Amino acid sequence: MYQQQQKQPFCALTLYLNPTGNKSPKFEYKADAKSLFTCSLTKKKYKLSQINEWFMTEGVQNFVKQGYTGKWFAKTQQIENPKQYDKGDFQMVLSFIMIKPYKPQPNVDGMKPIAQAIPQVQQQVAKPEESFDDDLPPF
Repeated sequence: MYQQQQKQPFCALTLYLNPTGNKSPKFEYKADAKSLFTCSLTKKKYKLSQINEWFMTEGVQNFVKQGYTGKWFAKTQQIENPKQYDKGDFQMVLSFIMIKPYKPQPNVDGMKPIAQAIPQVQQQVAKPEESFDDDLPPF
């Protein structure tokens, strides 16, 4: 019978940056140096100097052993509970997310990729003396 695979939990370290009230080319979002990153697995808080400690935790190392790698992602989102001193309605979410490495899948439908389906044509170089060697009468 069909077994449903257990979904892997989301593994990331996330920092929220607050709006500055400035527009580009000035910086639009900021976070204090004391701001804490939040682990998505344990909800534990980490300082910038503790990111290596987070990476070496058992939960993250399980992802590393499966071939996952970390990539930085950022998005803006509307602030759910804005504070009175916020200088905008949006915040930047900066995350270091553990993602699976890309592995190209073999063809699903049994068809060959185009490069394999079309045979390669061998180029033949014609010798000059052979190309004009017709049995035509002289003029």
